[in-house]
Amino acid sequence: PATLTVLRTALQSLIKSDAEATRLEHIQELYLRIHRVNSNASISGLVLVAHLSAAFEVLLKELCEKPKNISASILHTVAAAVDFLDYLFEHGTQPDKQEIPRASILVVDDEALACRTITYALKKAQIQSVSVEDPNAAFKLLSENKFDLVFLDVDMPGMTGYELCNKLRSLPMHKTTPVIFVTRLDDFSNRTKSMVAGGNDFIAKPFIFIELTVKALIYVLRGKFQPAK
Repeated sequence: PATLTVLRTALQSLIKSDAEATRLEHIQELYLRIHRVNSNASISGLVLVAHLSAAFEVLLKELCEKPKNISASILHTVAAAVDFLDYLFEHGTQPDKQEIPRASILVVDDEALACRTITYALKKAQIQSVSVEDPNAAFKLLSENKFDLVFLDVDMPGMTGYELCNKLRSLPMHKTTPVIFVTRLDDFSNRTKSMVAGGNDFIAKPFIFIELTVKALIYVLRGKFQPAK
């Protein structure tokens, strides 16, 4: 509880701060705290806490080195990581819960480079994924296979990410599958559209690899405890 109180206080101060120097101070505080969490979890054999906090630590370290990378998208990811650590502290410490779950992830983006980038970021977290550039081909895959998480680009020819998300929600096996939109459009109206279309989260391009890794881990590990129906 004491660790979470410090993390949440530093997070709130970070969100409210506009000055780069002050933001850096709060990021450094978060980094040091998460470094301790990762070390203690590793020693204690808390695999899931250690796995998430290790990736989270790398993200915070990168932000310490490059504070100009701090964006609304990254702050959202940092806040989500703190919230999910709270959940893992309560539910992810049992001996029978210490195996990293296998996950099947679909990446849909009409840009081949973007597909490779996302796939690489996921692989760094020991998460395998399938990528496809055509949204119609993606819907066929979704119709035939169960995925645990879907990354969707928004601007694609023939079918937007929002349209594909609406269609996949019509499939019984994907009614509750987490969907994360990945797009250059980083404004509130588009985040609202993503929720209306049935999306669960939003990450803005250009993203840094480790931000996407942390985001994916949150959903994959959450699925271990709260599997989609």
